[in-house]
Amino acid sequence: MEVKILGYWGGYPSAGGATAGYLVDTGEGQILLDCGSGVMSKLVLHTHVEKLDAVILSHLHHDHTADMGILQYAVTGAIRTGRMNKTLPLYAPAEPANMLDMLYGDHSTITVIEPNLTVLIAGAQVEFVPVLHTIPCYAIRITYKGKVLVYSGDTSYCESLVDLAKDADIFLCEATICEGSMHTTGIGHMNASQAGSIASKANVKKLILVHLPGDGDLEFMQRSASIAFGGPVELPNTAQMYTL
Repeated sequence: MEVKILGYWGGYPSAGGATAGYLVDTGEGQILLDCGSGVMSKLVLHTHVEKLDAVILSHLHHDHTADMGILQYAVTGAIRTGRMNKTLPLYAPAEPANMLDMLYGDHSTITVIEPNLTVLIAGAQVEFVPVLHTIPCYAIRITYKGKVLVYSGDTSYCESLVDLAKDADIFLCEATICEGSMHTTGIGHMNASQAGSIASKANVKKLILVHLPGDGDLEFMQRSASIAFGGPVELPNTAQMYTL
């Protein structure tokens, strides 16, 4: 299983970057986790929409969904020209209903995420667990041939995330709060130390901090997470392909 980080900024991107978007390739197929601002321009560097087996939206805030309409335009074009012979499978929470309603169309088949849903996508087992955010949000665990990727989505500290991340090979964990940052009020989010604590309790092999504040001290956040984790912590690298 390979993971390409397309975007990792929280709320809004820094210049040239993108908000949440992670391309997972099992070798049997591809899954896009979230599709935030700027993600589509990064996605087309690595794949085509007709190769996607599914798009999963952890929740329906704009920084995780902003490019969905653009991606669906591309799907519509791929269907019209015969490059794609099926609609795009899309997984998303039911609320806010007005946000979900905008995702429906002839281009997509939507499955509403329910608590503790488990599905098979691209040969991988995909599990969903609700976490603590300002709207319904789900953390995601992807297991393929004994390797495990866990993505926190947006959340404040919660024990359910510890359980979901247990023994993960790679844990993409949100760390939005940073002292001195004006990026967020902090509601429904964690700081880097909390991300490191969850990773430590869950015994993950690699922790990568994501959903980062553009005005945050990222080196300080990395050190804080590392102290809590008890091991090295990585900042996201969009030039790297992560292999599990």
